[in-house]
Amino acid sequence: MSTQDASSAPSIAAAVIDLSRGRQALLSAAQPALGALLAIGHLPAPRIIVLGLVAATAGYLAVFSLNDVLDIKVDEAVLNAGKAEAEGYDIDTVFLRHPLARGDLSRSFSVAWVASFGVLGAVSAYLIAPLCLALFAVAVVLEVLYCSLRSVTWLKTVVSGLMVGVGGLAGWAAVAPITLAALPFFLFLALWEIGGRNLPNDLADLAADRIVGLTTVATVFGAWVSAVATVYVAAATLTVLALLGQPLVVTLVSLGLGVWAMGLPAVALLRNPTSEQASRYFNRASLLPALAFAASLVGILAR
Repeated sequence: MSTQDASSAPSIAAAVIDLSRGRQALLSAAQPALGALLAIGHLPAPRIIVLGLVAATAGYLAVFSLNDVLDIKVDEAVLNAGKAEAEGYDIDTVFLRHPLARGDLSRSFSVAWVASFGVLGAVSAYLIAPLCLALFAVAVVLEVLYCSLRSVTWLKTVVSGLMVGVGGLAGWAAVAPITLAALPFFLFLALWEIGGRNLPNDLADLAADRIVGLTTVATVFGAWVSAVATVYVAAATLTVLALLGQPLVVTLVSLGLGVWAMGLPAVALLRNPTSEQASRYFNRASLLPALAFAASLVGILAR
């Protein structure tokens, strides 16, 4: 796209939203927020809340956009393989899939978008605590590593889990030292990313990924094994969710939400390991950290 003038602003806005995976980015801001609540058991200072909101939102917008910038060639191949449009509701896509690869945004514009929000997120994180900036930097490096392994090994799903876990720890580091007490929270996010988003999303894209030669659990081992792995990781995620050290009522509510978001859909996926079912599971599982944050916040306010 050579020009992006005012007359094309609505289409650019739509493309930017999907370049940044707008819904996922906003939902992801709940991950470090949950870490902050778990670390201290009460609301942080207003300064931390404001800076944390800016840092998390900008950081996740940058990282999700970076994924499309790094994967532009692969995304072009995927679109040519028949995945130009989302089939049914897709929490990742509001208007269109892979707007950069489609040509709805220029590469220079997209890089500038990533850089702008990356700098905003980095500065905000540093103003909270230098460790928050370091964790943000580690998450970006892991994202780059993940994209570089797209056609190398299915173990990249572990890298994705580490990336999300590290990003969430920035919320913990914003209000308290990172100790072994943060381990269950880190594991919760890492396992959720693997079993709630990465594995089912790859299964949903199985046909196109095979055509373009991507290496995922689904393309290497097949849909059934991918579904079984999803069920096991979902069970592990819910187990760790119960060990976050929250009050009993909050824990029970969080587990109930977890069963709704991951447990029941995982069983449905095991019974019907198709791309369509995987997409439905992915959409619901993506909500879990935000739901867990809401439960924790309500519990704190109630006390």
